[in-house]
Amino acid sequence: MRNQINIISKGKAPELLPMSGKDKDGNLYQVDNVSLLKNGKRILPVMGEFHYSRYEPESWEEELEKMKAGGINIVATYIFWIHHEEREGEWDFSGCRDLRHFLELCEKTGLQVWLRIGPWAHGECRNGGFPDWIACMDKEKVRVNEPEYLGYVEKYFGKLGEQCRGMMCKDGGPVIGVQLENEYGHCGGPAETEKGLAHMAQLKRKAIAAGFEVPYYSATGWGSYVLEEETLPALGGYVDAPWATHTKELPAGVNFLFSSYKIDDNIGSDRKSHDGSRTTYDLYRYPWITAELGAGIQPTSHRRPFPWPEDTEAQALCILGSGGNMPGYYMYHGGINPEGKYSTLQESQATDIYNNLPVKCYDFQTCIRESGELNESYGRLKKMHFLMEDYGEILAGAEVHFPEILPESPEDMHTIRAAVRMNHDTGVGFLFLNNHQRRRKMEPHEDFAMELLTEKGSVTVPHLSLKTGECAVIPFDLPVGDKKLELTNASLLCRIGERVFFYTDLENPLFQWEEEEGNVVVLSTKEANRAFRTADTLYIVEHGDSCLMEMDGGKYLLTKAVQEKLTVYRETGEAQSITVSVSEPVKPEVKTAFVREEKDAVGKLLWREYALTMSGFRKEAVHQLYASIDYLGDRAEVYRNGALADDWFTNGERWHFALRRFDYPEELIIRIYASDNPLPCSYGTEVYYDLPVESGCELRGAELLPEYRLELRG
Repeated sequence: MRNQINIISKGKAPELLPMSGKDKDGNLYQVDNVSLLKNGKRILPVMGEFHYSRYEPESWEEELEKMKAGGINIVATYIFWIHHEEREGEWDFSGCRDLRHFLELCEKTGLQVWLRIGPWAHGECRNGGFPDWIACMDKEKVRVNEPEYLGYVEKYFGKLGEQCRGMMCKDGGPVIGVQLENEYGHCGGPAETEKGLAHMAQLKRKAIAAGFEVPYYSATGWGSYVLEEETLPALGGYVDAPWATHTKELPAGVNFLFSSYKIDDNIGSDRKSHDGSRTTYDLYRYPWITAELGAGIQPTSHRRPFPWPEDTEAQALCILGSGGNMPGYYMYHGGINPEGKYSTLQESQATDIYNNLPVKCYDFQTCIRESGELNESYGRLKKMHFLMEDYGEILAGAEVHFPEILPESPEDMHTIRAAVRMNHDTGVGFLFLNNHQRRRKMEPHEDFAMELLTEKGSVTVPHLSLKTGECAVIPFDLPVGDKKLELTNASLLCRIGERVFFYTDLENPLFQWEEEEGNVVVLSTKEANRAFRTADTLYIVEHGDSCLMEMDGGKYLLTKAVQEKLTVYRETGEAQSITVSVSEPVKPEVKTAFVREEKDAVGKLLWREYALTMSGFRKEAVHQLYASIDYLGDRAEVYRNGALADDWFTNGERWHFALRRFDYPEELIIRIYASDNPLPCSYGTEVYYDLPVESGCELRGAELLPEYRLELRG
């Protein structure tokens, strides 16, 4: 059987949607059924979720710069009503709730913003973000056009509008989009479509009246109410479902296939109010954008799945290769729940929700962890983000073509998974390949070829290779300066001027040119994962968790290494090396001591507490200090001065938390709950894990990991 893809144009004409707006500089933002547009040109932005109210404001700017360095263009953020008005009439926009200051920092860092204003948000927040006094109203009279509820919403939107005045892009601010409601009609809301759409229309009118006038409005699109031509349906997909109503392994997921399938049935499966088949819009009249493409997953008390970096990369690549034209990751940056004045603010069964989540931790096992550390998935996704930034106009306008031979199902571990996105106007194409399926082992493929049937005849891309777990984006007929690269078997990364960067682990990659050779550099996959760039330079860092970013007019490296060697590429010339070192390395010490334990009436151990005493460093000598905790137990909590500061549900990883957040205390108390003492749920002590987890109740070790901030010169 031949691996054959017919890439002859389908000739589908784009159609503009009646949704647009200009920023203060006169740039025109539009959208058609293919993609977003800026000044008539296609754009392919990358959106990442970061909740300002779930992070300390002192670190906002730095964390935004990390996101920008990872290739994020748009910051999405929920506004949780309960974080700002826990008790009726008591408004709080201070500290981590200072929405305006957060938007100002987004503007400063050059990031646009997509506000998810609710009123209901979900986001694993208490009552889905509703204040208790709203959640206690008659359920038939909220999230509908009832005068009392609409009155409260109008006040809420009005308060948000005051905070966001001048922050819309038309006024020179960063806000380019607004999402109305969330999972509306899928998780709550009326059963009658007419009633649901009427409420969405009312919410949009009230949002605009409050000052939220932007080019783009969106609504979650899975089984939800979407206003035709007035809101863009934003879709999603996760590699697992920690909210699932069981503790078994999930079937192989369709998100690792290339296909026109767009809606993940697992999203909100614990709360959906119908069978998921209802839609109020024609999916193919809109571009494929996502608001909840899972860059991680948040553990619950009964399910602790782990998103392997390969999962995150392959899922995102499959959606991009299938026609996705704006990945929106949820979450891209983890966080920590703020202190509530009258209750804790996490989702839990205490508020009539199926799931129990940590009181504080919203780490999400994602690209940038709750601690601020980079995950491996950060680098893997960054490769695609660089490609989208440099070739987005071509890629966004490219039609999708699938092979004649498709996998029989996600359980098919043998058939090559492929798709082509072909821009028939420019003649440039991209071959997408994926050889990863979550919690499965796919068959490796060595030295195979893909045959492409074009208007001009048959073209063969030869000498391709895919290891188990590997994926690739391989261009053809690609301009490299004024030269043309006809064929290659290496993946495309980015370009600096006329120099184009590829990556592969093949010893002798193919580069077939139309005539003269262009200026290309070939990196290993490991190097590509560790690539950072500025406007005219590509840097390869030595350590996978180091981050290079621009801030306050300088270039800085955040690293745990006392010495880091960087490889530097510019538009021309040989690669150079830069070595940066820490002038005063620190060797912090942490001592652990058992404090006490508690047993129940029959002598069963419930929990143990240990003291962590930290010394051997000056906080001025480090940029950050991370505690790394190794323990046995169902979950753990850290207390500072008797108050809960952070917590963690055991998932098989070591628990990391940042000490700068707590002003580098000399002592903390760690409480560890026994493995057979989980939070009450429907499964007794049964918990689903991906990673191996030992049972017990003890602190096995603790370590302090210093991080340094080093300036790059030259």
